[in-house]
Order: sequence, then C-alpha cells, then structure tokens
Amino acid sequence: MGNKELLDLFQDYSPTKARHSYGPQGHRGMSVVIFAESPTGYFNADRLATKFRNSQRGKHNWENPGKRIFEPGGDRILYGYMATAEDMEIFNRHCSGE
Repeated sequence: MGNKELLDLFQDYSPTKARHSYGPQGHRGMSVVIFAESPTGYFNADRLATKFRNSQRGKHNWENPGKRIFEPGGDRILYGYMATAEDMEIFNRHCSGE
C-alpha cells in the first residue's frame, strides 16, 4: 500500500501525509499517517485512533504476538494508534533525516 492509498483510505480524517518505515530488509510493516499541526488535526488523529481501538485494532492488539495480519482471503488487516515519541523513535530507527 503506497502513500496515496493510505491517504485515500483515511480521507474522512483529513490526513496531510503518509510515510512508511524501511529497514535493512525492506518494509518493516509500519506506516504513519500524519495530520495537520492544529487542534483539528489532533481531533482527526484521535478520531481515527479511537476507531481502530473500538475495532480491536489498536496499540494493545498490534503488540499482541498472536495478532492476525491477514483476513481470510488474503486482505491485510490494518492496526492503528496515536504514536508516542518513543513509537516514532522506533519507527525512524533506520531512517535518515526526519
């Protein structure tokens, strides 16, 4: 799934950017959706995080070692949560720059 696909998927929440995390062995299975640095951006990010949490696809579920990553039939299951500074350090571990 590319940046445009992520932005289109969550267009109801008005994201501004999407980024993926890559390591030495390729994509690390993590992406971020970035929102405007404003009260509205925070509100939209929180709404999206709440939607994931209420669908049993929040941070607690992502960190579960037995989580499912594919639906029957092969569609990928997306998990989402509001990232902390520590989460972003992990996300950016192999990135140079921002």
